[in-house]
Amino acid sequence: MSFHGFRRSFTDFARGAKQFGFPFIYRMKLAVHPRSFAVLVLAAISVLCSYASAKPNVVFIIVDDLNDMPYQPDGKPLVPTPNIDRLKAQGVTFTNAHTNDPLCAPSRASMVFGLYPQTTSLYWFENWKDNGIYRESVSLHDNLRQGGYGVYGTGKIYHGSQNGLFDEFGHNGDVGPWPWDGQSDNFRLPHPQQLFLYDGEDADVDYKWEHVFGPLSDIPVWPADPANGIPGYTGWRLFGKPWRYVSDDDRDPLADELGAEWSAEVIQRNHDKPFALFTGLIRTHTPLYAPKNYFDRFPLDSIELPTVDSKDLDDVSSALGNEELYGFRRYKMLVKHEGKDLFRRWLQAYMACVSFVDDQVGTILDAVESSPQRDNTIIFFTSDHGFHVGEKNFLYKGSLWEPSTRVPLIISGVPGGAKGATSDQPVSLIDIYPTFNELLGLNSNPNEETNGYELEGHSLVPLIKDPKNGEWSGPEVAITTIPGKNHMQHRIYEGTLYPHFSVRGKRWRYSLASDGGEELYDHKNDPFEWRNLANNPEYSVVKANLKNQLVELRDGDRWQSLESLDTWNPGGNGISERHGEIRIGDRPRSVLSTAETFDHFEFEVDVKMEADTRLGIGYREGVRPKIESPKPESEAAEHSVFHFGEWNRYRFRVHNGRHQLWINNRYVSDEVRETVESSGPVSIRRLGGVGDIRIRNARVREL
Repeated sequence: MSFHGFRRSFTDFARGAKQFGFPFIYRMKLAVHPRSFAVLVLAAISVLCSYASAKPNVVFIIVDDLNDMPYQPDGKPLVPTPNIDRLKAQGVTFTNAHTNDPLCAPSRASMVFGLYPQTTSLYWFENWKDNGIYRESVSLHDNLRQGGYGVYGTGKIYHGSQNGLFDEFGHNGDVGPWPWDGQSDNFRLPHPQQLFLYDGEDADVDYKWEHVFGPLSDIPVWPADPANGIPGYTGWRLFGKPWRYVSDDDRDPLADELGAEWSAEVIQRNHDKPFALFTGLIRTHTPLYAPKNYFDRFPLDSIELPTVDSKDLDDVSSALGNEELYGFRRYKMLVKHEGKDLFRRWLQAYMACVSFVDDQVGTILDAVESSPQRDNTIIFFTSDHGFHVGEKNFLYKGSLWEPSTRVPLIISGVPGGAKGATSDQPVSLIDIYPTFNELLGLNSNPNEETNGYELEGHSLVPLIKDPKNGEWSGPEVAITTIPGKNHMQHRIYEGTLYPHFSVRGKRWRYSLASDGGEELYDHKNDPFEWRNLANNPEYSVVKANLKNQLVELRDGDRWQSLESLDTWNPGGNGISERHGEIRIGDRPRSVLSTAETFDHFEFEVDVKMEADTRLGIGYREGVRPKIESPKPESEAAEHSVFHFGEWNRYRFRVHNGRHQLWINNRYVSDEVRETVESSGPVSIRRLGGVGDIRIRNARVREL
């Protein structure tokens, strides 16, 4: 390259330096002798390299199923957590932080992609890689990588396989160790000495491995059963192979211990670029096994049971308080065995696992404090959701009450950040991604070149620097959702027609169930959510205000109702409006087209029709169907989620020629088609069958 060409390149380089806070490089006079110019270039590059090495590192610790016990809240047993307390002393504790979906898979996906479950329609345990929005969004980890960070991971960060998601990955997050019967392919077996838990239970109780608990010194002995080909086995297994246990002091390491030690080793390395380390600790996820010495920290006779009220469930929403829900059934499974004190023993096991997790956090903090990165490392600590430990006679996550939605969230090591401070601003896990972006100078709109979705959270940095008076740009409430259809059991899931939602403000919680049931709690006077005030007229204004905020966060903006027949142009005979529904009769060639035209849009509608009836959803050309549904039974993807004779929720998204369809919040098709017209109406057309096609709750918005 000639001197003048190099000079032009350096000018571009200097303009970039100016954007990153080095204006003196930009002000360098380039009218110098070529021999001197090389010295200036080397000096400038040296400055920027020094700047790159000074960018903060990040250690992100996420714990599975950990509730707010590290905050030592009233109404729960006390578990000392000295290492988590170290983090509190060094940073800001968010005392009103919440998950956006209190289930592992949707919570973690929402957090690492910065999008609400109601935006992506992933509310349950579906694989996020199969989700049409997530799979084309830029994850937090990819945004870090694009921002020049080395990205490391260990344990459970995403739900499911972590393969290929990190530059370097440590250890898988196995929630074992496990008992074994000597031959079964099912590596997740319950403890054979606790099979009595299922006496008298319905045959459909599944996930039996989740219900067991106890110290690792209770070595499982699976009896031989030659008649059924079971040889029997004594001992534990982990990672698919025997796991050695002689005593607490003479045993193989557990998955979290491996992950914490690997994290410490990564922190201690000499890195040539800033690093982001994500450590997923699998405890306190069930089964609640831990070394015996952690159980010994909490003698049974010293454990105080959670504060409860005998009338607590008398006034809850029928949908949210349905006692066939998994959490209620798990609680009953323990307390029905009178004389065994099983609930107290289960609680002891949860407390032991919290204490065990705290020690792993200590291993990681010790590594940070003894490393060259000590003064240049930001630490995040949180959980994917909370967990009931008997409150409301519930023993699980997956509710919209405080024990399930509230998570610990502590951020320390931020330059200029407060220390030993708390913030009671309602925030949620969706705010973590934007916080990373602001702290580390990452791309704040990472999906601009992919699917166009903007991150839906808000940066916590103003609250980290000024917890009491920082300017918060986010909503006044934090929103949480859970699936609303057939979530009685862990395994029964046939689609989410209408999820349930809840918002938590500084004082109030308001929940809206899919059937219209409501709950309103005043945390100032009722911190345990015992008295539902939703039907008390004295609080109608409070309830209406919170409901408006919930609906705004649930639905987003720009939606236009299509519930009235006046918003459609009927084509053909037999189209009518009655009882809040629009009906398309069984006349041939019947079609509805919107009176207005739309370009890039999302369209949602509830549809109910009898077997063998089909409809088409079209746009732009108006009557030509772009989506035919349900397709013939040979194309089974839609038939597995569409239910004839019931209401089914359709979501149809068109953007830049791409057509995406969800039925009952299950992603069923994704196609790219060339179109001619730039805009046009949305249409619903009968394609065959008998009986009315009934539609309701139709709405549309342009993107």
